[in-house]
Amino acid sequence: MAKKKAPKMNAAPARLKPVRLDLKPEDYERLERQAEKRGLNKASYARMIVLERLSADERLES
Repeated sequence: MAKKKAPKMNAAPARLKPVRLDLKPEDYERLERQAEKRGLNKASYARMIVLERLSADERLES
């Protein structure tokens, strides 16, 4: 008897682009502590901080 084929999934277009962040060990630990305090993972917290800073910089430019 032939195996059932899994339904084909249409891959959604990539909407996010990854960014690498290299940190010194002490900065990594700071990031980890602050993310933990807020109940976020390190990537989510770093993303939040970067986007907040971008918004602040853009407000200063206009």
